[in-house]
Amino acid sequence: MNRPSSVILLAAGLGNRLRPLTESLPKALVPCGGWPLLAYDLEFARRALAPGGKLVVVTGHLRELVEEYLARAAPEAIAVHNPDYEKANLLSVAAGLREVEGDFLLMNVDHIYPLAFADRMTRSDGDVVCAVDHDRPLGPDDMKVGLDARGRVARISKRLETWDLGYIGMTLVRPAGLPRWRQCFDRLLAERPATAVAEEVIQALADQGTPAQVCDLSGLSWLEVDTLEDLEAAETRLAECPDLIHRDWNSPR
Repeated sequence: MNRPSSVILLAAGLGNRLRPLTESLPKALVPCGGWPLLAYDLEFARRALAPGGKLVVVTGHLRELVEEYLARAAPEAIAVHNPDYEKANLLSVAAGLREVEGDFLLMNVDHIYPLAFADRMTRSDGDVVCAVDHDRPLGPDDMKVGLDARGRVARISKRLETWDLGYIGMTLVRPAGLPRWRQCFDRLLAERPATAVAEEVIQALADQGTPAQVCDLSGLSWLEVDTLEDLEAAETRLAECPDLIHRDWNSPR
């Protein structure tokens, strides 16, 4: 396996669609199945990281509560604050990158992934790799991916009218892909720091003729908790399948 030397976990957002819960809690600490969302992502990050790797958590809304939780649950984690957390998330990525040298896995705090995803991602081919699946019907707020003739990312946006796969919130950037990923990132950060999002870096790679690869993680359930309805559905799914996080690829769905 080619595990990344760092994981950047984006945990800065306001979580508006989880109100009223996020009026007093950061999204990262919203409980689901008896654990805060952040707990699932910390476990996943530890599985994905190379030995001795660096775990970076970007905070924003109610940062003090996230930092207090990390001090108890993940003292090895480095908390970095994005004071502009109310703007688009490229600024959170920038905050995390200040603590990172070399390759990394970028992920969001509102996803609950089976640990098997980490193994599949780290075995995947490609210098820049996006996690995708085709298990879900995609709605207006889901990130969609269109592929080129070689199965690489040609288009990525929530607004695609036709698509092949759904993006599931993780991008792996390996050492060989880092220079071109950083070039696209730096350009977007200079041009539109307040409005650009992380997935636009992937689109920029495609636009310049160096598209990202995909890792298809279809076949195991994963959960997104972005709305109150999502939270209710995730609670139900975890109650039905309490071993969901630790299932392997040979387990029945």
